[in-house]
Amino acid sequence: MTAPLPPARELRTVTVNPGSHKPNAVPLAHAYAERLTSLGVTVHLLDGRTPNLDAALRASDLVISVGGDGTLLDVARRLQGADVPVLGVNVGKLGFLAGFAPHELDAYLEGAATDAWREDRVMLLEARVNEGPPRVAMNDLAVSQGVMTRLLDIDMWIGDEHAIAYRADGLIISTPVGSTAYSLSLGGPILDRRLRAFVVTPIAPHSLTNRPIVVSADAGIAFVVRGRSSELALLVDGQERIELTPGDRVTVAPAPGPVRLLSSGRLGPYGVMREKLGWGLTPALAEQDADGNDAS
Repeated sequence: MTAPLPPARELRTVTVNPGSHKPNAVPLAHAYAERLTSLGVTVHLLDGRTPNLDAALRASDLVISVGGDGTLLDVARRLQGADVPVLGVNVGKLGFLAGFAPHELDAYLEGAATDAWREDRVMLLEARVNEGPPRVAMNDLAVSQGVMTRLLDIDMWIGDEHAIAYRADGLIISTPVGSTAYSLSLGGPILDRRLRAFVVTPIAPHSLTNRPIVVSADAGIAFVVRGRSSELALLVDGQERIELTPGDRVTVAPAPGPVRLLSSGRLGPYGVMREKLGWGLTPALAEQDADGNDAS
């Protein structure tokens, strides 16, 4: 859906969050903060010492994430359910979720129109271990065993039905947005990000019949992991680690509210996959001479 922002000078409060692992992110974030301040905007420039971080994010008209997809994932989890758009400026390698180039945000700050921008209301997932506190993921959850891996027994329920018993090295449960991340590398399908669904992908399953499946997110998923691994953990977006004990029960459901993710409109979701992942492109084959040899 198209959701233009007002001109930058009409914004009241903007939070700028630089990624801590991108050398170019901090100076660029400072430049954006200075430019917005000169327009009369109140700016919160975040760092690891920022007090009341979540409150600052949720009170903003716009959150600008400067870094890569990992920086945006962290911000998006904090914004889950808040009616605040988030704009990701990519200074990393891929920029699949952080879809703005620095010059595109520069143009906006100089007064360029936002009519072509898109806003996707992205579903996140919420997981609980043994009815504990909720943990939110934008991309995926992964059952991990650390360095030493052994086959795990994973019993999974979909809704109230016991669906399958996996024997595998682990398990991935991803959102539609996360279907192009870890799950995809394990052979999982790509989902349209507008769907309310989860992809369940076993890691190195023992049986050839155990394939990735797509289930309605509203059905709900639960699983119990059993095995002898001493390093068992649940990884949230690859950034947060929750220790698991064999026999723990993990429940997964849609998070209560979406995240408003902005893109510049230069590429739609499928254009992003073509450009960033090379999806559907013809392989670059070497030309051959008349004798069938590769031409130099």
